[in-house]
Amino acid sequence: MFPLAKKLFPFSLVIPLLISGCSSDPDTVRRTGEYSFYDSTQSFIALTDARRNGAVVDKGMFYPKNTFAYTYRYCSDSPQQAANDIAEYQVLAKRVCDTNNGQLINQASGTWCVVGANTPNEQPLFSAKITSTALWADLCLDGPFVTLRLNENTQANQSQWFESAQVLGYEPYSPLRKMAPAGVTMHAINQPASPATAPWGDESRYIYSSVGATVCLYDHPHQTNMGHTYRGQVFSVNDGLVKVSVKDKFRGDIRTAPALEKVNWHRSSYITAPANSWFVCS
Repeated sequence: MFPLAKKLFPFSLVIPLLISGCSSDPDTVRRTGEYSFYDSTQSFIALTDARRNGAVVDKGMFYPKNTFAYTYRYCSDSPQQAANDIAEYQVLAKRVCDTNNGQLINQASGTWCVVGANTPNEQPLFSAKITSTALWADLCLDGPFVTLRLNENTQANQSQWFESAQVLGYEPYSPLRKMAPAGVTMHAINQPASPATAPWGDESRYIYSSVGATVCLYDHPHQTNMGHTYRGQVFSVNDGLVKVSVKDKFRGDIRTAPALEKVNWHRSSYITAPANSWFVCS
């Protein structure tokens, strides 16, 4: 099994630690959990050559993506190895969450580790996703393509992280909140279109104020193995919605796909969706 790693500052070496009882200095910025899922993910990646030969992808330029989000992909050795990696990573997420006295809950955006689950005091610690697809078999000769995605606080204060987690897909507790079925969201590769009422980040505000900007939307219909990315220019905005003149359609999510593979699309068509469903692309 892989070790749990204690939280370190970004770009520092990942050093496996034994679990021990310790607490953070109350005068410092509050960390979201004593043990970091990001650092444990680095240990998970370092365990095999296949995992180490991957790459960091989806480097969001806008806050909070560039502060809290991390996406990594690699070619697995075989379909069975990809399945084993998925199972191991899910176990790792649960171990890190348990060590932080948290509980995993499944939401539409992914599996979140939270403390105070299903109470008004609920606080998110991190989110975890792992997916595999055999879509680009010519680039991964031995096994499927595996993608790891996580969101976690590194050094921001708690209120800042709580607001950012919502932009990244976390839905705070409410009596009307609906949970996704267990064991489903960690396999789902798509980032569903955000509701118009969800918080906006810097990227959404930029898109809403930038008619003519090039933007993309990833759509992954239910009960399908793969989605598509639509790319075009912002045509108009109104009441939180962005209307885009879409001219290109690509197979898969171009934020993690190894190549831009176009599929047939209309010469031009319009798609209207909430501003926070789109992301800036080129």
